[in-house]
Amino acid sequence: MQNNKGYLFSAKYKRSMNSLLAVLLMVSMIFSWLPQADASIDAVIHIGEVSGKKGDSIEVPISYDSKGTNFSFYQSELSFTYDPAVLELVNEDEVVNNQAYAKYQGVSLTQNTSTSGVIRITMTTQRHIDEPGALYSLHFKIKENTTVVGESSVNLGESTWFQDGDPLPVTGENGKVTVKADEKPVGKAVVYIGSVKGKAGEKVTQSVDTVSLDQPIGSYGVHLKFNPAVLRVTNVTGNRSGVQYNVNNETGSLIVGWSDADGGLNPIPASEIPQTLFKIEFTIASGAVAGEYPVQTIDATVPEHFTVTDVDAIEMNKQFVPGSITVLSAPVTPTTPTTPTTPSNPGSSNSGTSSSGSATPTTIPSASTSEKITVNVTNERNVGAIVSATTIERTTGTDGRKKDEVNLTAEQTSKAIQSLKQAASNIARILIPDVKDEVSELNVKLPAESTSLMANEKMNLYIETVNASLQLPASSLQGLGSDVFFHLVPIKDATEREMVKQRIQNDPLLAHSSANTADFRLAGRPMTIETNMSNRPVTVVLPITEPNLTPKELDKLQVFIEHSDGTKELVKGKIVKFNGTDQSGIEFEVTKFSTFSIVHINDSKGASYIQGYADGMFRPNQTVQRAEMAALISRALLSDNSGQIPAITYKDVPAASWARDAITKVSHAGLMNGNANGIFMPGRSITRAEMAVIIDRVLKKQESPATAMTDATQTDGAIDASDITQHWAKEAVQHVVASGIMTVSGQGKFRPEDAVTRAEAVTMLNRLLNIKSDGDNSPMWKDVPVSHWAYGAIQAASQN
Repeated sequence: MQNNKGYLFSAKYKRSMNSLLAVLLMVSMIFSWLPQADASIDAVIHIGEVSGKKGDSIEVPISYDSKGTNFSFYQSELSFTYDPAVLELVNEDEVVNNQAYAKYQGVSLTQNTSTSGVIRITMTTQRHIDEPGALYSLHFKIKENTTVVGESSVNLGESTWFQDGDPLPVTGENGKVTVKADEKPVGKAVVYIGSVKGKAGEKVTQSVDTVSLDQPIGSYGVHLKFNPAVLRVTNVTGNRSGVQYNVNNETGSLIVGWSDADGGLNPIPASEIPQTLFKIEFTIASGAVAGEYPVQTIDATVPEHFTVTDVDAIEMNKQFVPGSITVLSAPVTPTTPTTPTTPSNPGSSNSGTSSSGSATPTTIPSASTSEKITVNVTNERNVGAIVSATTIERTTGTDGRKKDEVNLTAEQTSKAIQSLKQAASNIARILIPDVKDEVSELNVKLPAESTSLMANEKMNLYIETVNASLQLPASSLQGLGSDVFFHLVPIKDATEREMVKQRIQNDPLLAHSSANTADFRLAGRPMTIETNMSNRPVTVVLPITEPNLTPKELDKLQVFIEHSDGTKELVKGKIVKFNGTDQSGIEFEVTKFSTFSIVHINDSKGASYIQGYADGMFRPNQTVQRAEMAALISRALLSDNSGQIPAITYKDVPAASWARDAITKVSHAGLMNGNANGIFMPGRSITRAEMAVIIDRVLKKQESPATAMTDATQTDGAIDASDITQHWAKEAVQHVVASGIMTVSGQGKFRPEDAVTRAEAVTMLNRLLNIKSDGDNSPMWKDVPVSHWAYGAIQAASQN
């Protein structure tokens, strides 16, 4: 009989081992379903990337990204580090945009900022956060004194979150704040050519100065023209080395240029005090007849003829005031003019040298005449009360044009002030006559001593002509420190007026501000006013020359301003009595000057909230600026009650802005707002996300509570566009897309940061206003054919 003990033991052992392995397998399977503290977690906290300039307040968004996992948490203890030399937390408002409050129930936020450069935030909710989304934002201010320009990081420090019990480590994708370099404003320069006098046969020196310069000059160039039969350039000298010039005395052409040889390290400094750029030495022809001969640029608006750049070679805003040379007498009168010699190389150009060509005998212009007219300085309260007097020098040039020059001396000013004090008045009034309407330009000079006397005694000065009135408050005359000039030129020529009209009518600004530009006309004579008194308020009054306007028509008048720096404005103005007469005028305040035109736009043809341009174009692909959108919404949705609500002040929306009333209306209505720094950004293109928020606000104002709850439920279940998952405007976008007013592309994109075009704007607003598309009529606009995707919407918006 065999011994089976070994077999039995072996079998029993195997059965026991199998049972143990089964138990261990079951235990391992059970524990594999339990959360482990050291489990690998793919989900992260994402810190956003923002940018701003020194002094800006910024919001750095903090969001949760599940990375496609099923991980969820009910509490997070997050620590963020930042550079305190660059950023500082905004007191009592370190955490903003608490979007979690609206999304999660029972949210509790606590924060600890006791350590410099660190902010710790504990966030607890009553239900788990299990989907990607924004949690909150950190509210920083970029320090104004920081020396950093570029990237500064905001990083995730030691952090944990809680899923069920034990804390789990948090990983994060760090963010950054990019500090932008300060944008240097475009400089402004006023270049003034002096006026000198001399006798025939004499040499005279004419100075070309900058009388107002707010940034250093790195280079300049000017192309001047003069009368070659009377004047001959013999030399040009500059205030700096390196001035070059090229003269052709045959054609009367002079080009002068200079650039800083040190690459901007040795510029012409900024100054409000006149500085000489260069001097021109002229020889007056011995046979020249007495008269005034202009020295001016060919075209001050073209850089090839007049350019001034700063030290970074950026073209400055510039203004050019021409000068003249007055020939007092001609003691020698030869039968033929002097013929200039011809150099061997008339076209050469080098420093300190000149060239001239041979000239054929030219008829010398006939003499000009001059007369002096005494005008009274009166008390504005009593125009019959004379407080002083000054003199007008009226010159009739060789071309028959008359020019007035007025110089209010310190002695005349002092006398006026004493008389005004005795009459308890603070306004001195100078009325410059032109009964026959024959004066083509007026130059008024106020010496520094005169303006100082007026300012110190708080006296205001009114300069009144038949074409314009200037009201200079004492506050604007304070601290000028240099002579002030005003150059007034009425545009009398019919051809020139028509050119101004066409230029204005085709300007986009007119379409921005009015519903219809088809019936447009000038209601007064355009007026060009130049001065070196920049950035100081002056009240201008222009006469309304169109007769028999009704009060309603007067209310439609506006002033179109074309500034010399290239900017334009459309100002509403105030209807007043012009120069104290029964003639109506329009009064407005400006701080910079150029050409002013009174315009009348008849918008009675329809109540459309948008129109095309005077050239027959709609420009459907042109982006819409925030100011333009404010105007569209104001016309389409808000009643005309701007005069009954106080104006909202934004730092970048001046009182004279064409869109100020519309911006005030939409701001009061809560549809559009500026930022915390009081900036509206009227010139920035409006984005699709911003448009969605505006429409969302309108819809919520229109909805009943029950409808709003239903829409909110629909919004919660809405399918997100892939590019708005963590976007600040997500809820508004969902609501507006659910309403059908805005749509998502076939690729599932909303494009929240894309600028809204004019075609898109009318499509959205038409849907909001329930305006049906009109595709039956013939095309109204040249650039919107029937085949255009927004043809029907644009047609309808242009008529409704």
